[in-house]
Amino acid sequence: MKVLKKIFILFLFVLICLPSCESYRVETFQSNNKLVDSTSIMIDFKEIQFDRYKDSLDLEMDEILNECLTDLEVGCPEGLLGNFICDLSLFMTNKYYETDIKPDFCVLNNGGFRTSINKGIITRGKIFEVMPFDNYLVILKLDENRIKELLKYIREKSSMGKSRKSGVPVSGLRMKISENKITRCMINNSAYNSDQSYYVLTTDYLAKGGDNMEFFKDAAEYINTGVLLRDAIINYISEINKTGIKVEAKFDGRIQING
Repeated sequence: MKVLKKIFILFLFVLICLPSCESYRVETFQSNNKLVDSTSIMIDFKEIQFDRYKDSLDLEMDEILNECLTDLEVGCPEGLLGNFICDLSLFMTNKYYETDIKPDFCVLNNGGFRTSINKGIITRGKIFEVMPFDNYLVILKLDENRIKELLKYIREKSSMGKSRKSGVPVSGLRMKISENKITRCMINNSAYNSDQSYYVLTTDYLAKGGDNMEFFKDAAEYINTGVLLRDAIINYISEINKTGIKVEAKFDGRIQING
């Protein structure tokens, strides 16, 4: 799979960046403080046979993984796509991935999902469209102050109305918001304890402060599962298909706004 990805990137570079070139000459470049003569380097793209690589890539991307029973889209204060991906991420991490620490809840971002999963057949290529980034699942230990900042962030983003920039996909966390205040919060099936640290499952991109999640930076603990979020999605929907389970998600009121 990694080889195919590299081939795919090279293929896109040639087709997109140099669409009108039949050949390309490197004029000059510096290597080890020596000037290299351009006449010694000539790339003839007409002689590169991409068809066989494209066929292999197409075969890989067209693989049918499962079937979706309903349209999964981002939403606010919750969306079916976010619910589904957060739930499977938490499930796969707690059950299958070799980590000494099990996360209490999962937090992702709607902006990381680049398209919806429509009702019907799900191919490997579709998951690459949804999650084109090589983002790893990581577990962070946040102290009580950073957890408070995270909950405030969720409250504010959940109250922004419906857009791709609003809402925060979560799993293992339930919150009620009334008059712009958090009136009830449950984490990992227990009442939120404002004096307690928690382990949060997210991505390495968000852990670095992506999407303004600055509270994730300099966490007390940082554990990289070594698993790409995209791979977790592919593995999950493939595995449940083997038992005849199709892909679906439901609204369950995990984030509720009253007034």
